[in-house]
Amino acid sequence: MPTIADVAVAAGVSKSTVSRVLSGHFSHIKPATREKVMATVESMNFRPSRVARSLSVRKTYTIGVLVSDIGNPFYADVIHGIEDAGLSKGYSFFLGNTGFDPRRGMDLVNSLIDRRVDGVISLFSRASEDWMSLLSQQGIPASVVNWDFSLTPGLVSISVDFEPGIKAAVEHLVGLGHKHFAHISGPVDLFTSRQRQAVFLDALAACGIPASNVAIIEGDFSVEGGRRAAGELLKRRDRPTAVFAANDQMAIGVMAEARSLGLELPEDLSVVGLDDIWPAAQMEPPLSTVAMPRYEIGFQAMERLMELFQREDPVSGEPLEAQVTTRFIQRASTAGPSHRGTATKR
Repeated sequence: MPTIADVAVAAGVSKSTVSRVLSGHFSHIKPATREKVMATVESMNFRPSRVARSLSVRKTYTIGVLVSDIGNPFYADVIHGIEDAGLSKGYSFFLGNTGFDPRRGMDLVNSLIDRRVDGVISLFSRASEDWMSLLSQQGIPASVVNWDFSLTPGLVSISVDFEPGIKAAVEHLVGLGHKHFAHISGPVDLFTSRQRQAVFLDALAACGIPASNVAIIEGDFSVEGGRRAAGELLKRRDRPTAVFAANDQMAIGVMAEARSLGLELPEDLSVVGLDDIWPAAQMEPPLSTVAMPRYEIGFQAMERLMELFQREDPVSGEPLEAQVTTRFIQRASTAGPSHRGTATKR
């Protein structure tokens, strides 16, 4: 592999001249010399060393991206947005899967610090302010999505407005005639779980549905968690006619468990999820859901992070904020309640 010294010898110029041409700092270099250097670079198939460049500019052009569950299709579009915002600016990415484990997450943060990443985008729900403190001490700014702790310097906060989408879903279900509901939440220690539940209950109250008509079971954002919660709900004598799950994976689990108990969808049970991951529209019946703007979340997280990079000290000064909103997508998993018998029809 040719080096910058090889290019300099072949072009008959100094190494510093080659370096200036490649870095774009060539205002005092003759056009003919620049053309000769670039022609030599092309003929030798020379690739500048990013490691050498990072040492000279004190930047690695790498970003750490932490997710809770790499198996959740939700993250695919988010990461797509992150990459589209960053790749054109020369950034590459390290992806870390925390598995919902804060200790593993902290290990990944330390690993990213050791790799001298320029910034971190955290999509991990169980992170803590310790992460931000550690990153800030190392001069590394971060983007976070829907975290509940106060904003600090060197932080980009992307918040999600759940009210428009969840309110529209509730009004749709109430309009169909549903009066008995269930909510399968995410883990209750997560801010985003509590937030989605509160918006759902407020929307029901605004439609005149009393809290006594709502059963709530804690889930874990997984398909199996949705199945387990549905198994408990649907065997009750007073089972609900409509279920709102805090994410699509649990909603898919609800649908699978309902079928295993002999229920017809949506005749015996209406189901609504949240996220609009790609399998939602492929379900039978297709899943009605509250759509999260996943690509926009990722794009905004990276765009705002690059804004912090423009500061003389990225981890000082005012934090940056951005908000995305949700919308309801009606598909075929919802219908008016037909009857309120026992959970099984066999």
